[in-house]
Amino acid sequence: MPSNTLIFRMFSAFFGKLVKFRSAQSANVAIMFALLAPLLVGATGFAIDYARAAFIEQQMTASAQAAVLSAVSQSAAKAMGGYSNTVGLKNYGLGIFNLNTSKSPVVGLSATIDVSKASDGTVQSSLTYHANVSTIFSGIIGFKSINISGYANASARPNTYMNIYILVDVSQSMGIAATQSDMQLLYDRVIQFKNASNREPGCVFGCHVKSPIQNYTNEDLAHSYSPYISLRIDAAKTAIKGIIGDAASISGSQGNIKIGLYEINQDPNTGNSYNQITGPSSDYTDLLKQADNIDLGDNQPKGIGDTDFNAELTSFGKTLSGNGAGTSPDSPLNYVFIITDGLSDIYGSCFGGTHCTGPFDPTLCDPLKSKATVGVIYTTYIPIYNGNDPNSGFEANYTKLVLPYVAQIAPNLKKCASSSSFYFEAIDGPAIDVGIKALFKTSLQQNAILTR
Repeated sequence: MPSNTLIFRMFSAFFGKLVKFRSAQSANVAIMFALLAPLLVGATGFAIDYARAAFIEQQMTASAQAAVLSAVSQSAAKAMGGYSNTVGLKNYGLGIFNLNTSKSPVVGLSATIDVSKASDGTVQSSLTYHANVSTIFSGIIGFKSINISGYANASARPNTYMNIYILVDVSQSMGIAATQSDMQLLYDRVIQFKNASNREPGCVFGCHVKSPIQNYTNEDLAHSYSPYISLRIDAAKTAIKGIIGDAASISGSQGNIKIGLYEINQDPNTGNSYNQITGPSSDYTDLLKQADNIDLGDNQPKGIGDTDFNAELTSFGKTLSGNGAGTSPDSPLNYVFIITDGLSDIYGSCFGGTHCTGPFDPTLCDPLKSKATVGVIYTTYIPIYNGNDPNSGFEANYTKLVLPYVAQIAPNLKKCASSSSFYFEAIDGPAIDVGIKALFKTSLQQNAILTR
């Protein structure tokens, strides 16, 4: 592939000739330059076309790599009914390649893909492609197109053993309504039941403790009356059940994918920093039942019992075994999925009280990343306004507890994740579901590796 320096030198040489031509008095020089000029222009044009073709070839090869990785992934096997369906896996991988290259500026594209299963169970896939890139400048010297080609190979172990630890932030701010429409419903219901009559009317944030008058919480109002209002914690539970179902259908009788469920919050009554609902298990029927036990943590009127990430992640990390190779039940690959709003509750003096907040500290994830691949779903805050009206300014608790730090939360949580492909932002309940399924799919694809 010609470099920018080479192209610059060719242009310099051409314009140098032009300068000499202007000063030349000899007819022979003029004739010679007239003969060489088209060749110089053509050579420069070819260098540009060749560089463009090389770039397109690089993109096509990346698409080929994505195709063979997809063809041998566990998610593909699930879709095709198992790794024995090599024809289905071929079509799956080729479909990925065709989709990714559908807008590539090439003509005459042909691709061949193969999938095979070795005697040890390893699944292999290879893809080769050929195409032509039409030239823009090189036609003057007879080059109408440039041929490009490439290949990619990948392999995977069909029974990769994985332990997925799901840590759900169950602090009271996960009791915010899951969507903007649910937020409006919750606001209206709190007004109806006067649940925050001793504070600001219609409070839907920072007021999750039991009302001193009616003796129920906003969560009670959301769940005990019709229509049912989905909170962020509800959306998280639904999303977790979704990947439990996916794990069941993918692993089948092998049970090579185990899932553990944990609540993270500083419980003021017990002093515990996290609660194990269930350790890693492949009893998917029981896991679905256990997921229903995930709920908002206890809280106290003085505003504690929320999130202390330092205590929570440090305590959990001490119980986590080192990352394995994924080759056996005794050596599983570890994945830690954290679902959180990324806002930590801090003891101190601020805002005329002792309930302070701060952004997530990404260095707390370093010990976890030494033992596992860490994925993060950031349940972003839906802006909360006075009277639920964007024209009335931000609600008081949102203004003092969230707004000063909201710009820092996303970058810090992204640093917590092992890579950008393991970080997702979820603005509402449906997005939480999309995010956790994406984390699960990315984890499954990691069992596939490019071999060439």
